[in-house]
Amino acid sequence: MDAIVIKISGNVVADFNALGNLCEYVKKRKGEGLRIVMIHGGGRQISELSQRTDVPVRQVAGRRITDEATREILLYTVGGRANREIVAFLRRNDIPSVGISGIDGGLTTAHRRPPMDIDGNPVDFGLVGEIDSVDTKLLEHLTDGGFLPVVGCLTYSEDDGILNINADTFAIRISLALQVRELVMLMDPPAVLDARKKPIDTMNRRDWQRGLEEGWITDGMKPKLLTAFEALDNGVQSVLLTNAGTLAAGGGTRLVADDKETQS
Repeated sequence: MDAIVIKISGNVVADFNALGNLCEYVKKRKGEGLRIVMIHGGGRQISELSQRTDVPVRQVAGRRITDEATREILLYTVGGRANREIVAFLRRNDIPSVGISGIDGGLTTAHRRPPMDIDGNPVDFGLVGEIDSVDTKLLEHLTDGGFLPVVGCLTYSEDDGILNINADTFAIRISLALQVRELVMLMDPPAVLDARKKPIDTMNRRDWQRGLEEGWITDGMKPKLLTAFEALDNGVQSVLLTNAGTLAAGGGTRLVADDKETQS
């Protein structure tokens, strides 16, 4: 599909300036004849509601542990408020959109993730899914009709019901299934930053490994880059990491294959 998948975070959902910049970018790319599919999480909204309801927020290596209470909060945020707010903002900016999740229309089917080895220790992330299959018919139907699908990162298991899933991982699986032109992964910084805190224009796996070894790639950027390079390796033509303002200005960090030169 001649399309772009844009993954946005809960911070973007709560930032009108960021959403305004995103709408500017979406209108430009739609004007070029491209279809847009938007994937969102809701980390900020989940954490805020968890605090208000005294549900502990637990994360390991930048990934959320999802128990029954946290799954309930996900239904109110990712499956509800965050999704509705994005759709409403797009509507105010004359961008026809439809809010769904990975549960709707059989879009994704998953199984519960087994415990993962994190720094030599097994970690059970709870009610978190790993996608087994993606059925793109609903997305194709919506984009054929001129709509922008806004997809919350929830998935479904026959055995365990509704499951949480990392939004970056979810966006990559949707991108691969649609065979999109580009995956845009929005984050808080304008780009991946080097050891001097300077934006990196292009980056390959060698640069990423050097950043890990030298210690300037840390925390949530570790899994983000891991999943982003997996997308590049598995057939996504282009992966761009940036924030909404820099996206509208044409900047960010573009991931490239190892045989291509990089620059900062």
